[in-house]
Amino acid sequence: MLKIRTKTNPRRLRLVGLIILALILSACAAKLPDISEYGDTPIEISGLIDEEFTITPNELAKLDITDLSATGATAKAGTVSGVGVTLITFLAQYGKTPADFKYIRFIAADEYRITLSGAKHTDDAVLLAIAGKDKPLAPGERPLRLIIPDAESSQWIYSVVRIEFVPN
Repeated sequence: MLKIRTKTNPRRLRLVGLIILALILSACAAKLPDISEYGDTPIEISGLIDEEFTITPNELAKLDITDLSATGATAKAGTVSGVGVTLITFLAQYGKTPADFKYIRFIAADEYRITLSGAKHTDDAVLLAIAGKDKPLAPGERPLRLIIPDAESSQWIYSVVRIEFVPN
């Protein structure tokens, strides 16, 4: 029997390993559906910096996005899933954390509003969803939906057009 010896090229092995790692990481990353229909819709932000400003779903999409699901306590509430940026990631862009605020108020287009205690929401479990898990937000949910897994489904506010940060 003929034995063939091959020499392993360490550079080639390293390159193959990096390619495999990149493929694995890209498969694990959250995928953002097409949000072009509402991606430029402004969301008003107040109290985060000295002046009010707006941010859009497209701008949020440039941050580190993730996906998150929440299941309500009743069958009527069901389960919601979304892709977006966590509140902590959003605030970090401005050198802030939720603990820097007495409360954070989210206001919908129909004036429905919820208020979160800044000190209570210091983990990554608050998602500013700019899309559903595998599809854009429904027209009545745009431009932003809030998903909080351990909260009552009444706090999963959608059609958010304004966020107010009230400092301590």
